[in-house]
Amino acid sequence: MADKKMIIDGIECPFTNERNVLEVARHNGIDIPSLCYCENLSIYGGCRICLVETERGGLDAACSMQPKDGMVVYTHSEKVFESRRTTLQLLMSSHRAECLTCDQSGRCKLQEYAHRYDVIDTPFEGNSYSRERLDCSSPAITRDPSKCILCGLCVRMCSEVQHIGAINFSNRGKKAYVAPGFGKMLSETHCVGCGQCAAVCPTGAITINNQVRDFWNMIHDKSKKVVVQFAPSVRVGMAEEFGMPADTAVTGKLVTALKRLGCDVVYDTNLTADLTIMEESAEFFEKVKSGAKLPMFTSCCPGWIQHVEHAHPHLMPQVSTAGSPMEMFGALIRQQFKKEDVYSVAIMPCTAKKFEAQRPELEKDGKRLIDLVITTQELNHMIRTAGIDFPNLPDSEPDDPLGDYTGAGVIFGVTGGVTEAVIRRVLDDASPGTLHTIAECGVRGLEGIKAFEVSAGDLKLRIAVANGLGNADKLIEKVESGEEYFDFIEVMACPNGCIGGGGQPPASNARKAERFQAIFKEDDRLELKIPQQNPALKYVYDVLMNGRAHELLHIHYPLHGEHHE
Repeated sequence: MADKKMIIDGIECPFTNERNVLEVARHNGIDIPSLCYCENLSIYGGCRICLVETERGGLDAACSMQPKDGMVVYTHSEKVFESRRTTLQLLMSSHRAECLTCDQSGRCKLQEYAHRYDVIDTPFEGNSYSRERLDCSSPAITRDPSKCILCGLCVRMCSEVQHIGAINFSNRGKKAYVAPGFGKMLSETHCVGCGQCAAVCPTGAITINNQVRDFWNMIHDKSKKVVVQFAPSVRVGMAEEFGMPADTAVTGKLVTALKRLGCDVVYDTNLTADLTIMEESAEFFEKVKSGAKLPMFTSCCPGWIQHVEHAHPHLMPQVSTAGSPMEMFGALIRQQFKKEDVYSVAIMPCTAKKFEAQRPELEKDGKRLIDLVITTQELNHMIRTAGIDFPNLPDSEPDDPLGDYTGAGVIFGVTGGVTEAVIRRVLDDASPGTLHTIAECGVRGLEGIKAFEVSAGDLKLRIAVANGLGNADKLIEKVESGEEYFDFIEVMACPNGCIGGGGQPPASNARKAERFQAIFKEDDRLELKIPQQNPALKYVYDVLMNGRAHELLHIHYPLHGEHHE
């Protein structure tokens, strides 16, 4: 319970362990603007937008100012307002402002604050923005240095959270810019395409590779059958975008929206999340039985796969060969519509899926399994473009015969979900008591690293779950030093798992926690809980796979990291 208070704008604001005045204010309903602050990153204090006035009349950055009992500050005094306007004018003079054609327009914090503080002109010398080249080399994200305001959020995210360090500051003063080192493009670095840099960028300097126009072109091409799948966490990344509670799962409305956009067939990737568990758990127990080197690592996250290839190539033999749910559904779609001209689209929370779809390994029988990946953000834009009243749409079901799924598939969307689904599969017991025991074993929660033990018959398994590549690196270091031992490790590249994917609408920790709850509410709603209960899997194995399950559902990546252009 808070036992300390400070006074902000005459309001008593209790606090406990907040890092700074900015956090105290926001926790008490006072919005101090900031362009360089993120609750999950180190304090930078570079943008100077969050300045507040102290009792003595001085100005200090709220993000680096430690709160003290009895402290008094003012967030909207005349001195503060004038300082913020001047700072915004300086930032805008070095920012290429073409808002009407910018992907970030309407979501840009610089744009928002310019309106908020009535900044209608820039008296400083204009056109001083960076002339570094536009970087479209990554299939996942686009980098535009001319819109960068040097807030450093992307740099800190890439180095502190993801341990990649693909971008950093170059030069000094007016010539400073953010880019990969040595004049490289993103595709020439160890960037894994996770999109977390784009998720924290306050302007349009780093954005998702927008492929909405490609999707519209295919929808309008009547010679094509457009077949779409959507991932588990997409449904919980859309609600808040359309004014609905963040913990609302909108599966039925999502199916209806895709049909109204003009998609011919709509499937839920939850089906192949169930399928992935069947294949992955069988592979795991075969490794245990044969005495293969453990731990076995999960394989459904493309950012994680790239990170292993770049940073830990010696671990590739320990990564499951089971394809991602997206890859598996791509294979099912090609088998289901063998004789038709199909355009296979995946709606994903993940920007790295755009890279995965282009990998040479995702070609079977001479055809790409996935033609296009669209993120949750891109789909939201398309729904708005089409004038669809999303909150008031009627619910629809995914198409047969591949429309069934279980709660085990749904929970793939959160960190620990793959592991919990594997445990459900292994224990083969969908009774409420067993499901409750599994949920309480330590697998659930949004912590960066979780470790626990479960028993399966006479077998006792040591399991770990990591989200965020920095946490994965820490876990690997402990395993390789002998400090820890695990039989099975789940890794998701994005913090909190797919609910926090780079293609999702950016969200605070509190909002992600609501999405987490929405996933399990959807799980609770479903009657079927374990993948082996899914009636569609018999059709998949007996009809579509027809003895080719391992060939079509598994991916054999190169044993040594190769950079795919």
